[in-house]
Amino acid sequence: MPHFDTESLLKWFHFLMLVLAGGAMPVCLLLSGFEDTHEDVRGLSAAIWKRLVVWGMRLAVLFGVVVLVALIVNGGKPFSQPHLMFKIGLAPFMVLLCETAPKSLGAGKRGVAMVAMILFLLTSFIASNGKAFFEPKPEPAAAVEAEPAPDQIPAEAKPAEKE
Repeated sequence: MPHFDTESLLKWFHFLMLVLAGGAMPVCLLLSGFEDTHEDVRGLSAAIWKRLVVWGMRLAVLFGVVVLVALIVNGGKPFSQPHLMFKIGLAPFMVLLCETAPKSLGAGKRGVAMVAMILFLLTSFIASNGKAFFEPKPEPAAAVEAEPAPDQIPAEAKPAEKE
């Protein structure tokens, strides 16, 4: 029987729920574009958004909080990462927008859903590239010049030999 690390498994579930929600967002936005011309798909984007995106975000937040608590309990220091603080600040807005988007999609308006998708893309970009923006840049090492080897000194620069 394989042994799973609890934190890794929870992070995987968090990632899986984010992929579920993030993958359904553009599908719903594309479907909402067809609802104007096709009567048979009217309301489908709002229904899919409500089932996949909203529940995916809810479960992703739940698993994210559980991962955060597990890291703290196991002695980790998750708050030492500045990009995590940025993501935690954006997450409530993204979840609120995801919760209100089905009503606007049902009314034929795509603005709230589009902003929710842009916030999702921003937070996922910060999650994968956060260290590039928020960690201090290392100072360049001081250049050390070495004396050239005696056989590499040009003949004109060699000191005159004493006789």
